Amino acid sequence: MKIMLDCSPTKIHEYIARYQHDFWQLRTPLTRYALSGQPYGLDNGCFTTFHERRWMKLLDDAKKAAPKFVCLPDIVGDARRTLELFSKFQDITVGLPRALVLQDGIGQLPIPWNDLDAVFVGGSDAFKVSPEAIAACKTAKILKKWVHVGRVNTAGRAANWMDLADSLDGSGISRYDHMLEDVLRVIENIELARQADLFLRPEDNPPPISLSTWYRANRQATEQSTGKALPEKDTIR
Repeated sequence: MKIMLDCSPTKIHEYIARYQHDFWQLRTPLTRYALSGQPYGLDNGCFTTFHERRWMKLLDDAKKAAPKFVCLPDIVGDARRTLELFSKFQDITVGLPRALVLQDGIGQLPIPWNDLDAVFVGGSDAFKVSPEAIAACKTAKILKKWVHVGRVNTAGRAANWMDLADSLDGSGISRYDHMLEDVLRVIENIELARQADLFLRPEDNPPPISLSTWYRANRQATEQSTGKALPEKDTIR
């Protein structure tokens, strides 16, 4: 799972060197950092304020350097209004990999799968772990669409999405090293565990467990090794 950082190119490459990890970039109309040369996704900034002119300028950049996805405008917590905006802005994003931002209530509405290349899990904190969000993302994966999760600032939330998401971002992990390290640690630990499973003989394979169960089991060891408690819930947007 790729980690996208809303940081300057200098900081992203500094993190790549420091952590020996292939970080990607998230661009937004709020920070408007220059392209880093890394693969990137384009957000719309609607969680705070939608600046249409700034977003349009980033679209011009996207036509020259293609992103993994482009988030069309959305209304936080309202899937119906978000779908209306998605339809409205389709014409100006022709040829770009459109992403629909999933919001609360999407489970009751049809998703225009033929018109998008990715889904971006937004919505409320409760929505991010809801059956309707999970179902929409499972459908996206079957249809070979990219799945990105926003506002992932804790190891627990990252672990919850390891089975489904292709990428994630969070303002907290972009600003605070300790948050980035917590998320990076759990992702790398899970990926290493999966690689180790490939070398086990069939008779050695343990019964499968969910990632949430794995995270709870790993939580105490992580806290002991770092000397600090991991937060139970994402509170930073």
